[in-house]
Amino acid sequence: MPSTRDPRQVLKEARQIAHDHGCFVSEKKEGNGTTYLLYRKTEPPTYVGKRSSIQGLHSMVCKACNFH
Repeated sequence: MPSTRDPRQVLKEARQIAHDHGCFVSEKKEGNGTTYLLYRKTEPPTYVGKRSSIQGLHSMVCKACNFH
């Protein structure tokens, strides 16, 4: 599962899945770390959700994009 892999690899995979399914991931730097935001590519972009961990982002992207 993604938790045993390098976090950079999991983030790259989540971004690729999102891109392939009409979404994109944005990073927001905050005082206590990074928050990852998921949007659908519409006009204007539609906010889907946010997660503070890379594994949580990967899970949300897979669920939002119906990726198995």
